[in-house]
Amino acid sequence: MKLLFFGWLLLVSLTASAQDDFYKKDQSTRRRYTITLVDGTKLIGELIRQDSTEAVIKTKNLGQVTVKADQITSMVAVGTDASGRPAEENGTVGYPNLFPQYMHLTPTAYQAERGKGYFRNSLVYITQFDYGITDNWSVGAGFFTIIPSALFSLNTKVSVPVSKTVRLGVQGQYIIGNNLFDNAQFGTSYLQGIATIGTPQRNVTVGIGSVFTRRSLSDTKVFTFGLVRKVSPSLSFISENHIFIGRRVDTNLSLSGGVRFNRRRHSFDVAVLFPFISGGNNTIFLFPFASYQLRIGK
Repeated sequence: MKLLFFGWLLLVSLTASAQDDFYKKDQSTRRRYTITLVDGTKLIGELIRQDSTEAVIKTKNLGQVTVKADQITSMVAVGTDASGRPAEENGTVGYPNLFPQYMHLTPTAYQAERGKGYFRNSLVYITQFDYGITDNWSVGAGFFTIIPSALFSLNTKVSVPVSKTVRLGVQGQYIIGNNLFDNAQFGTSYLQGIATIGTPQRNVTVGIGSVFTRRSLSDTKVFTFGLVRKVSPSLSFISENHIFIGRRVDTNLSLSGGVRFNRRRHSFDVAVLFPFISGGNNTIFLFPFASYQLRIGK
């Protein structure tokens, strides 16, 4: 078990190092992009900054220009030809991570964008909708896709920026459903505090959560550590890891790693989860995970 854990830490650290090399190389070479807007306008210049809400590009004639993310249809890396003019290179299209509020299973301290709705489906079975009320408050609901009455949840998240790179938040979730075998109804709540450090494209999230039942506060605590890194213009690496502590806990540790394929208005997540089940025979499962995210609204 220790070998698995330290091996996983080594993988995450090596991935983070490779991602840092990607960004250092990108910044040192001042890579140029052709940005196409929804009205057909094309901007060519050095990409200064990019996140889920906007991109800042330095052009030769207009200087530094800020463009809203929802106005961008494509972002193509360019080089220079023999005459020194911009020329498209490798046809590499880049898009930001438009869903920084999600990791694989748990949230970050980032919010759904104000006035926009978000649809998410995980493994076909779980469907979720979220909506940004303000820059600091969002609400959402989820349900079991095939039989909605079997599982239904409501959630809300409040978060605030405390600096340019640190955001703190609290999310509460209430889950209610019916046991499919004896039709007995159950209800439980989950409350967690979250801190995210970095930017929407490159960040670390840490959190602690606790389960509430209808009768009392459970002694189960969940510690979360997540890592999100943009590794290429349209690809993000996501590692989400949990430690479970409690008298009735069977799963002590859960590790995960995967990628997010970013597109203009949607994205696809593919990952592998490694839950470690303790007991008479310590067991490690390999559990595939996939989800689809779509932003609704202009």
